[in-house]
Amino acid sequence: ARWLPLATRCRLTPAIDLEAVRLALAASALDGRPRGVNIAPASLGGADFLAGLRDLVQAQPLAARGLWVEVAERAALERFRQVQELARQLRPLGVRVGLEHAGQHLHQIERLYELGLDFVKLDAAYGAGVAGSLANQAFVRGSARLLLPLGVQLQAEGVLRAEDALCLWDCGVEGITGPWASAQGPGR
Repeated sequence: ARWLPLATRCRLTPAIDLEAVRLALAASALDGRPRGVNIAPASLGGADFLAGLRDLVQAQPLAARGLWVEVAERAALERFRQVQELARQLRPLGVRVGLEHAGQHLHQIERLYELGLDFVKLDAAYGAGVAGSLANQAFVRGSARLLLPLGVQLQAEGVLRAEDALCLWDCGVEGITGPWASAQGPGR
């Protein structure tokens, strides 16, 4: 919240995102654990960003298999071709590519099937209290019907309660993040 807006204004996000990927790959190479990196939509427009990203990933092929790269849902709307190219270049190297904070515009992304995504994370607003919200349940089920036939894993962000986790799984969600999931410990 403090430095990212300034970095965006100064057009530093491509360099910052490349460094984040470098650090994630280095950490995964040491401990074998997967890592996720959020790429700023502005980075996708950088002249040499995708080439630099591909070079980093190619230099660490084993660690690349544990790398998950995500961009905000709005990037798929505003920078469709760049998101598509991101997936086209990274997925063959073992990197998983997806959207985060998805929801409001997910069903409006034309040719979603052409993006080549591995996963979509639904915004926490759709999972919070979903057990008591028929509207959110319908949205999650509709999203699952849209994504799962495409081979795209549906995940939910920010899950707080067990009853919401159970409801999300019943609606077709395949992965959950957030305080409740973290409290379950690894491998559960």
